[in-house]
Amino acid sequence: MLDQKVFGDKLRNHRKRLGLTQEKVAERVGVSPQAISKWEAGDCLPDCFNLKALSDVYKISTDVLLETETNDDIEAVASKIEQLGTEFIWATANCDRYDTNPRRELGEDLWKMWKGIYFAEVGNRQKQEESKRQGNLRIIGSFGTKIWDDDGVACVIQSELIKKLTVFDKETIDVMNALCSEEGQKLILSLRCDIPTPKQEIIEKTNMDISRLNELLLMFTESRMIEYVADNRSPDSGYLMSGHCGIAAYMALAAMFILNKTRYTVSQFLIG
Repeated sequence: MLDQKVFGDKLRNHRKRLGLTQEKVAERVGVSPQAISKWEAGDCLPDCFNLKALSDVYKISTDVLLETETNDDIEAVASKIEQLGTEFIWATANCDRYDTNPRRELGEDLWKMWKGIYFAEVGNRQKQEESKRQGNLRIIGSFGTKIWDDDGVACVIQSELIKKLTVFDKETIDVMNALCSEEGQKLILSLRCDIPTPKQEIIEKTNMDISRLNELLLMFTESRMIEYVADNRSPDSGYLMSGHCGIAAYMALAAMFILNKTRYTVSQFLIG
């Protein structure tokens, strides 16, 4: 059931978020400032036409505006996010796999949603807006290390993870050393996550000695960082980033990318 008071508070918050006055919103919607004031106070509700106009002004769907039920169950919140992701998948189901239009790219949509969650978890509106203005890296609270970088890095590492870590064995260290070598980086950067890269194309991209390339391909395949895909029904065959440990390779290269940046902002927020 729609709670008019909660609905009014949401309208007020969205207006202030955009830095708009009631008069300015009224002008865009085509009503009087008094109507905006009454809606925000929860005294009455806008009709369907004005509701659509409000959603356009605040750049938010009418479904979100009308959602006023409160639920403290984090699982319910997670389910809503998953449902939203499913809707994105449904909306982009007919897109061509090579379509690069960011407006139709599922990953771009979820990336924006993830960014919104990162900024929201600051837990303080003023600091949230300050963080948006500063951009780039942020480290937040005792829960763990959280990094957001608009260049393409988003990561959360829980503090509790440190208790589970052990000293690496020699084999793992050898793999990481190979990954961090110039040839290892060239190999990883020549691969994709979605479409296999033929070996000949890897050779052309990396200009690497064949024996060294074969050594790295074998090592990274055995460590499940990359995998070889062959499909007799498709011309696509070759190597791509593995869904198992491939993330480790990307995290290592992302760490190098961050360390190599000469300009970035780090903000620290302690949530008590």
